[in-house]
Amino acid sequence: MGDALPQISGETLSGKQLTLPAAAGQPAVVSFSFSRTGGKDSSQWSDHVEKDFPAVGHPYTLMMIEAAPKFVRGMIISGSKKGMSPAAQDRCIAMEKDEDIWKQRIGFTTDDRAYVFLLGRDGRIRWRSSGAFTDSEYANLKKELAQMQP
Repeated sequence: MGDALPQISGETLSGKQLTLPAAAGQPAVVSFSFSRTGGKDSSQWSDHVEKDFPAVGHPYTLMMIEAAPKFVRGMIISGSKKGMSPAAQDRCIAMEKDEDIWKQRIGFTTDDRAYVFLLGRDGRIRWRSSGAFTDSEYANLKKELAQMQP
């Protein structure tokens, strides 16, 4: 904890350019997913954060799709967009490169989970979790996030 999340830049699903953590400037939740199951877990985390902390906004989502065959990636992106609000699309990047580097950086162990991080205003990691959404882990995130609110 306390390490800075390396900079991530890319085009969001809505076509806007986004750079993290510089884009945040306030506490931010960032989730990484590497599979459909991980994406569903990531979505659960995002839905709860957006509902309970509207000032924080929708969490940032990084869909890691480099391992998917190139001919499937467009379908993954379009299918994901259908289930996302415009606010979620503005904060979601489909990453088609550097997947192995990100796996190493975030402590990846398996495709079938979400990797969720809470960043402070300075972009440093204040909390992290990996796996399915649980009420107990979410309570830990809520406690940390509440402490960062003005």
